[in-house]
Amino acid sequence: MRWVALLLAVAVPLPAMALSCMPYNAISAYRDAAKSSDDYVVVLGDLRFDTRKLPKVDWNNQEDTKPDNHLTGRITGKSLTRKGFTNAFERQIDINVQCLGPWCAGLAQGTHLVFLKRENGAYLLETNPCGGFAHGDPTPAVLKKIEGCMRGERCDPMISDR
Repeated sequence: MRWVALLLAVAVPLPAMALSCMPYNAISAYRDAAKSSDDYVVVLGDLRFDTRKLPKVDWNNQEDTKPDNHLTGRITGKSLTRKGFTNAFERQIDINVQCLGPWCAGLAQGTHLVFLKRENGAYLLETNPCGGFAHGDPTPAVLKKIEGCMRGERCDPMISDR
């Protein structure tokens, strides 16, 4: 029986295999950004970029999918302070839409809660197929929890985002 399972595992072609990710919500992203040695800015705003530059997977040539796909965008909104999302924030940003094999991050224009890495006066948004630092259309409950995290309140990623 073990041999059958092994044969099936080896015989299944790569496209039929699925990417398995642990749940990654905005609270998890906040905690990761907060404990990082990098400097992050949390922004709630309208994200705009050229959607034609998003990676497109050629399923017949999956090995050609680049792991890092860089583009530029703009976010207009408010950055997070201890009082909530209160500071006006409008910047051009760099975006890295990452792919893991043939699976690429999904990113759309519109309202997002983003965690921007700040380096040398520039801002970078990184996202990947398992989550990353862009969370589209956050609910009021999510925003309230993120504001609480910033104030030092309980910041448990296992608490539902909804």
